Amino acid sequence: MLSSNSHKPYRILGLAAAVSLLLGQAAQADPAHNFVLTAYSNGMGGADLISGNYGAAAEALHSHPTLSEFDASTTSNNRCVALAMTKQFDSARKACDQAVRDAQQERALLPSYQYWARKFKNDYLAVALSNRAVLHWISSDTEAAANDLKKAETLSPNADFVMRNRAALEYSHAAPAVAQVAVAVSSH
Repeated sequence: MLSSNSHKPYRILGLAAAVSLLLGQAAQADPAHNFVLTAYSNGMGGADLISGNYGAAAEALHSHPTLSEFDASTTSNNRCVALAMTKQFDSARKACDQAVRDAQQERALLPSYQYWARKFKNDYLAVALSNRAVLHWISSDTEAAANDLKKAETLSPNADFVMRNRAALEYSHAAPAVAQVAVAVSSH
């Protein structure tokens, strides 16, 4: 398993369309309108998320092990996804909020001599914001979902997960009963 600090959202998300596991009912006719939750396959609980064993992932992520600051956003992000996929929405909301805070802190603490890594930190924050936006949508707070997706788009304007979730949000306004949620994970 690769270390958590080697994750790169674009590499992780490259197969998002190919590897999606649906929450709830069967996939709709046009999966391009599904919301996507994004997890890190090389982070804690990642293998269980990939295999669709969300309960095991949630259990593995239940404890708060001692981690380096760099691993915090990966772990809290995967916790957010696992709890959302097991429909523990109150706990998922807290985990998603923590994932955003952790990613913001990692970005803020980036030393100036590592300016080259700022884009990756922006991507990690965009993942956390995009996941939280999906949870907002599930909670029927489309305004908060739109705000988080706008922030994510500012940070990572070409990210597949952001574009898919923005399209799903727009589609949900037109056909709210049809929109679905998927989780996208892949190994690299």
